[in-house]
Amino acid sequence: MKLDAGEVLRSLAMLVLAVPAVAAEPGIGERLLEGKRPALTVVISIDQFRADYLPRFADLFLPARQTDGKIGGFRYLMSAGSWFVNARYPYFPTFTCVGHAAMMSGAEPYVSGIVSNRWWDRETRADVYCVDDDRYRVVGAVSGSRAKPMGPRHLRSTTVGDELKLATNGAAKVVTLALKDRAAILMGGHAQDVSIWFDEVGGRWISSTAFARDGKLPAWVEALNAEAIPDRTLDTSWTASVSDAGLARAIPPPLKEEQTHGFGTRFPHRVGGEKTASNYFLFSLTPSANAFVFETARRAVVAEKLGQRRAPDLLAVNLSTNDYVGHVFGPYSPEVVDLTVQTDRELAGFLGFLEQAIPGGLAEVVIVLTSDHGVAPIPEDLQARDISGGRVAVNEILGAAEQALSAVFGGGPWVGSAADGRPVGAFVDPNLYLSQAAIDQALGSGRAVSREQIESVAARAVAALPGVYAAYTRSQLEQGALPDTEAAHRVARGFHPRVGGDVVVVAAPGFYPGIGGANTSHGSPWAYDVSVPILMAGPGIRSGIWFDPVSPTSIAPTLSLLLGISAPSGSDGTILEQALLKKR
Repeated sequence: MKLDAGEVLRSLAMLVLAVPAVAAEPGIGERLLEGKRPALTVVISIDQFRADYLPRFADLFLPARQTDGKIGGFRYLMSAGSWFVNARYPYFPTFTCVGHAAMMSGAEPYVSGIVSNRWWDRETRADVYCVDDDRYRVVGAVSGSRAKPMGPRHLRSTTVGDELKLATNGAAKVVTLALKDRAAILMGGHAQDVSIWFDEVGGRWISSTAFARDGKLPAWVEALNAEAIPDRTLDTSWTASVSDAGLARAIPPPLKEEQTHGFGTRFPHRVGGEKTASNYFLFSLTPSANAFVFETARRAVVAEKLGQRRAPDLLAVNLSTNDYVGHVFGPYSPEVVDLTVQTDRELAGFLGFLEQAIPGGLAEVVIVLTSDHGVAPIPEDLQARDISGGRVAVNEILGAAEQALSAVFGGGPWVGSAADGRPVGAFVDPNLYLSQAAIDQALGSGRAVSREQIESVAARAVAALPGVYAAYTRSQLEQGALPDTEAAHRVARGFHPRVGGDVVVVAAPGFYPGIGGANTSHGSPWAYDVSVPILMAGPGIRSGIWFDPVSPTSIAPTLSLLLGISAPSGSDGTILEQALLKKR
């Protein structure tokens, strides 16, 4: 192929403009020896952001450096920093709680104890939410709020933020924020200074006394709540910003009006004018919600003086809107295309703000961008193209287990509810919990010879259901008797003996348990759910694209090295050495 000299020169010029020079920057070894630490570390988690979104939409993103000299968004980080294109979570399941615990603790579920968004408590015979914490009380909610006290009790590992607080005797500040409580809390951990999340009743930021220890929101948060920024989106519409040509790659999802929470099946999407929880939820489905989160992050940097002290600070931000939109419209929808492009614009604005707000600019700020999980295609999109996919009904899982166990061992009920109406067991994706009373009765009467036998009967029955790939028993997991497959290894790394189920159910590729009324979901061990981007930029980090298989659990130990602190207590990840500048 003949190369045009002009095109080559133009390409080289673009690279020079896009990628900051790093030749004079000290390597990681020199930085550590000289005691240099980033003034501020910023972790941005885009909820449900699959790895393929970056290359798939790259032509729609801002350039790394815009014509006015301002910093771009994704393409700036992709060129100025390290881009890991083969990052995959090494465990199952892939849910919000699990991912946010893993990325900042470096601990997989078998250590962290965060095995799903929810799990079953055998003693109370009730669901446990991953950040339920009744030791505390809600702070900042309005009358009528349904918010419950939240905290880090269930996280059995420290985080980067915890280790930073310990290493600096509390001098460093750790601030987290997200629309979702679970994302904010689990990114920051136990000792963070500020953690806030969004309450749809009232449309405002709230917290708990786990973090707002004096029972009050920080003054800057109260002031922001008083501005009622979400109210500006009420009685407005989300209209696509991407051209028709740009949206041509998208697949309008096969949805009915009742599947979109009243948001409409096509652009423009309307948010009602009344100040109701349902309209504030619709606000959270718009790009305006991401803009609100980034504006809150700006206020946090200024008010908390982040990056302006002798001790390094940490800010962790989650963009929950991308997950909400993905659940409704699916990963191939026009809505996901447009939201991703608008996220790029908001990211660029935030990076530009940091360049101005932090002494020394971005040369003193480490930026990490990643995601907690991906998402499956909408099953009907797959089926329309003769690709295997669908939903597995939870009642079918419970029914198959109950029928098989009753037929072999009698007794029961084994799952579901007892005569008093209270549940005796449950399926809390992906864990099936059997009735302890029924197990004890079967063993005591001699109808069963072992717990392993009981679990195996249930697992075989569930595994036979259409759309189920496999079902593994607690006994198999505890004995290390799983098949030598990648999926089974992921299951093992996601099982914690204190909170895991009796049977772990894995749906087949393209399938997922139909929980919560979502049009599509995530949680599987398959490529579309485990593959996420990792972008890192800042002092001590070199530019490059890396193809080696890595895990987002490596973010925590890598940040710990850059900060000169201990890796979190449960960290499994290895340092992302490809990203680090070596001695020159």
